[in-house]
Amino acid sequence: MAVDRRHRPYRLLTRHFLRQFLENDLISPDADRTQLLAVVGALLLCLTLFVSFFLSAVYAMVVLMPGQLAVLSLDDKFFHLSVAMIATALLAASQWDQLAIDARDVAILEPLPVPAGIIRRAKLSAVAILGAAVGIGVNLFPSILFPWLLVFSLRQISVASLFGLMATHAVVAVAASAFGYLVVIALREVLAAVLGRRWFARISPWVQGGLIVALVSALLLLPSSSQRVAERGFDGWRAMAPPTWFVGVYEVAAGHVIADLPRREMTPRQAARDEAASAIYRERREQFPTMARRAQLATGLVVALAGLAYLWQARRLPALAPGPPPSRRRPWRLGARLASAWLLRDPAARAGFAFSLAAMWRSNTHRLTLVCAAAAGFAMAIVALSGATVEAGAGASVRLLAMQPLLVGALLVGFRHAIRVPAELRANWGFQLAWSGRDRAFVTGAKCAAVAALVLPALAVLLPLFLVVLGPQLAATHFAFGLAGAVVALEVLMLHYDKLPFTCTYVPNENSKALVPIYAIAFFIAVSTFARMQDAALGGGAINLLVVLVVVFAVLRLVSATRPRVPLDFDEAPASFQRLGLGP
Repeated sequence: MAVDRRHRPYRLLTRHFLRQFLENDLISPDADRTQLLAVVGALLLCLTLFVSFFLSAVYAMVVLMPGQLAVLSLDDKFFHLSVAMIATALLAASQWDQLAIDARDVAILEPLPVPAGIIRRAKLSAVAILGAAVGIGVNLFPSILFPWLLVFSLRQISVASLFGLMATHAVVAVAASAFGYLVVIALREVLAAVLGRRWFARISPWVQGGLIVALVSALLLLPSSSQRVAERGFDGWRAMAPPTWFVGVYEVAAGHVIADLPRREMTPRQAARDEAASAIYRERREQFPTMARRAQLATGLVVALAGLAYLWQARRLPALAPGPPPSRRRPWRLGARLASAWLLRDPAARAGFAFSLAAMWRSNTHRLTLVCAAAAGFAMAIVALSGATVEAGAGASVRLLAMQPLLVGALLVGFRHAIRVPAELRANWGFQLAWSGRDRAFVTGAKCAAVAALVLPALAVLLPLFLVVLGPQLAATHFAFGLAGAVVALEVLMLHYDKLPFTCTYVPNENSKALVPIYAIAFFIAVSTFARMQDAALGGGAINLLVVLVVVFAVLRLVSATRPRVPLDFDEAPASFQRLGLGP
């Protein structure tokens, strides 16, 4: 009983930290992300099941020789290990602030008679359990399906060898997941230890955003980069890619199970193909031990860095308190003057502009949403660029012109979702007390903030590429098309929005599972259509397209102005939630 009492605070705190990953009472009084994460977890398992099956089904449908299987399987091994590594790294990056004791934990737990060591160990255990759960979930079905389908048509292999392949895949894939998870943790802890509390608080959001953009882009570009791995070799960037190192570990441990199988009787054509594939595999086989050693050294270095930095930070609990509060940060004076003097005359619109800018960049939740949207937009733009014709002075293809609406559209969709989440739920009473019914003017200011903070920077990032490809005049016209199209798209997205941005209680969409695929299809159709319209307009009809966009914008504004106003509810509850109304 004494042992149980001694460990009870540790268990309670571990359970508390785990629940923090599942619940968020800062966006709604009834918020519970358990259902959402259950759906995400089920979707993750289903995706890994179907992806593993469809990637590996070819091995069961086509009779391949051992040499061909050894070469072709390198593509799938690289893909599976990359997905495992990126998935856990994305998890750690998305939970960046929750990887250590945050300000809320310090304020609540530090006054309690609980040793700091117990708090630290509980937080570390919760982070480890979360990473292990995701790592096992991502690799569960691939570890079973991929080895089984890989050797499905081979009669020479034994059941023991099959189970050995499954065990090898599971161990190597989970190790790759742990490596990706620990890299992000080590990066955070090292930055916190080197920079100190104040500078880390300033740099941390940008590092988190950059990580998410890089990881999501890598994940979306993975299908194209994991093709013909053996033929392309393991030189250049592939030699420095961590998934390649773990492919080396995989092949050192179990590559011989397939590559060295005795050949059964083959036709001359099959023998020639098997010999050609075996020659490629033998050439790459010499590199596998070197790649495996890199994986071992990198894993040891990451574990050491994460452990030492964590122990250094664990010297005292208050060291993890945040940096200066947002109130001490300097306001964006240029943006305020621009909104006041040139753009927005209405006080409510100026308030919406300033508040939206502050909420987008100072709130971790909103910044994370916009960073994920930017990552998806950049990845789709890179995919479009990879298949486009890019030659100076040769004009632009439709795929190249689609880069702009893909990036801008993804950012605007992210903004549309972000405004549904309050910047600080407990502070919306200030809006309720001071509110005078100017919600449409406030929303207009929020739209201007989206254009200034999201649309214009995205267009500026892509402008140098189009200056080279199209020339200054056409690039300026293309920029104008992008700006006008973004304003129209923003009006479409905000047409049925009857709330106050960044202030009202978050109400999840209960039909999102059915509507998201429809919205995604509509998004890509709209992007393709707009890119083709720009292609035709750049050839000699720019004024016509601008007139069409202006007319569409005017119609949308008229429809928005004539819509019946809905009473503003700052604390709306979900449709399935019932208020008993028993209070006074």
